[in-house]
Amino acid sequence: MKNYSKVIKKMEKDQLTLKQLRLTMEDIICLRDMGYNIKDQYDPRVEDYTYYIIPSGDMAYIKISDVAKKGEEVKLKLLEISDLHAGCKNFDKQGLDKTLLEAKNRGVEYVHISGDLIDGFGVYRGQENNLKNNKAIEQVNELMSVLEKYDFWYIASMGNHDQSFCMKGGLDPIKYLESKMAKVGKRFTYLDAYEGNIIHAGIVFRLIHLQGGAARAASYKVQVYLSRVFESNLNDVEIAGKCYNLRSIQAGHFHTTYSLSMSGITIIMPGNFQHDGDLEKRMGITGKTGGIFRELTIVGDKIVKEKIEFYDPWQKEG
Repeated sequence: MKNYSKVIKKMEKDQLTLKQLRLTMEDIICLRDMGYNIKDQYDPRVEDYTYYIIPSGDMAYIKISDVAKKGEEVKLKLLEISDLHAGCKNFDKQGLDKTLLEAKNRGVEYVHISGDLIDGFGVYRGQENNLKNNKAIEQVNELMSVLEKYDFWYIASMGNHDQSFCMKGGLDPIKYLESKMAKVGKRFTYLDAYEGNIIHAGIVFRLIHLQGGAARAASYKVQVYLSRVFESNLNDVEIAGKCYNLRSIQAGHFHTTYSLSMSGITIIMPGNFQHDGDLEKRMGITGKTGGIFRELTIVGDKIVKEKIEFYDPWQKEG
């Protein structure tokens, strides 16, 4: 059997292409069969897929940039969105388009998406009655027709609706979307997990999708999750053998807008892009469509200035 010890150490510390690792897909399959938790995702900077190993309990991640030089300010403009639900009859496609156009006009570079990009299939009884597109590829194509119009770096985590097509060995729709976007030269990175970490200027921005249970139990679910976070050492988030500060948590699944700052961490729920229907009203997950714009100034590994703005694409001006 081939000796993978050196390449395993590399993959535990960095995200590298197959060419850089001097591996083939057959090697990746072999390593996965050996029990290594190998993630792969598209990195627009190298215009290729990168591969890395994480312990089974850790999160997928992408490191955009490390801590800046001493005294240097890093300006960051983000759009945080979630729960797009492309493929359902109530998908607010026009509202998403308007929000992304606004992001372009504001000079946003990164769009963070915390799950449920598509509506999926078989998530709840009678879902087929609320779908415009039943197939994974159709739902992905509808979403892509909006996303590909803009030149952001989209970074997305998984939602329970996204996973529905995969439950019985079917197509992973968001991995398929990642591949399609790459083929047309668009920047889209899929963190294949319900929780994922994005490192901007040495600070961790975490995407989570609090799947499971009724959405109306939102406050309890968030409290449980955050209590676990606050019980941990907030200055000691270890990723690939290096420690970072966790300073932002974006939670999807609840279709509501919310913002809270606690213990130096900004917690946000960015809303959704699914117009309210009878199902949403019954489930208690109604809310305005839209997202959250954030402007941050980072010095060292600290956020020294931050502006948060909830954006409603249908709000009447004046």
